Amino acid sequence: MLVKAKEKQISFLFQEQDPFFEIGFRVLEQEQIPQMLPCQRRQQNGREKLVFKAERQDLAPLADIVPELGEEALVSLLCGMIALNMEVEKNGFLKKECIWYRYDDLYYDRAGGCVMTAILPVTGDLRYADGMSWYDCFEKTMTRIAACLPYTKMLYVRKLAQMLRMGKLAQEDALEELSRLGGIAAETRKCGSESRRDKVLGLLYRGKGRELVFHVEGDDFLIGRDDGSADGVITLEFSRAVSRRHCLITRMNNKYFVQDLKSVNHTLVNGIMIPPYELTELENNDILSVADIEFRVTVSER
Repeated sequence: MLVKAKEKQISFLFQEQDPFFEIGFRVLEQEQIPQMLPCQRRQQNGREKLVFKAERQDLAPLADIVPELGEEALVSLLCGMIALNMEVEKNGFLKKECIWYRYDDLYYDRAGGCVMTAILPVTGDLRYADGMSWYDCFEKTMTRIAACLPYTKMLYVRKLAQMLRMGKLAQEDALEELSRLGGIAAETRKCGSESRRDKVLGLLYRGKGRELVFHVEGDDFLIGRDDGSADGVITLEFSRAVSRRHCLITRMNNKYFVQDLKSVNHTLVNGIMIPPYELTELENNDILSVADIEFRVTVSER
């Protein structure tokens, strides 16, 4: 598939015949998804060509608009991307991977306050010219939008995007988390979510006649030997192998995840070293090793 973008339009020339292309195109016509740019279908040298146009005056390149938006509008924009993924998949035929999420090809609908983009009638996974997968592109676009948010909220969105890409968070849950972040009433809620009880995570270390206990509170809990920034401080009397900023525990969707912060002596869960900045879920009775300090993990309901 060849892609060509110019001012106010983006075109796709399909190199091969997809047996489901016709069905997919009809589905898109019937669905009439509001966030989809107007599309014209043509033939070029016997091949299918789709041209998406952004000619309405209330449409502007997303990259030009994002720096001007306030916090609520930015979070609403991110919620709209998740909602669009879910909307496209409701028909049971198309997948979210048919949404073209390249940041520089996206437009902003000033009237609707949402992203406008190309949606392709394809059933296979999209791969972008620079080698990125659809998930990589989606994560990168969410991160670029979130870059205009306050630092803590930007980090939170990055974690959400990463968890979506890794398949550790459902889209419904991501939408709920984003809505909570922006103080927006989410249209999609999980049944019974309002009555669920919060989970509390505890860490217990016993060794060499000493005991160390951490109660993880809030959305982020930093563990390290730097008593100026760490929430859970491991002093030199316990270990000289712990880095100043060793690992970070994050609560998201009522679950807890740990990521190593590129520490010198690594972070392990049940004896398995986790790569730097990769989120790994913590469950009851897990062993979390922060360098040579082994914590027993307890997860209980409050």
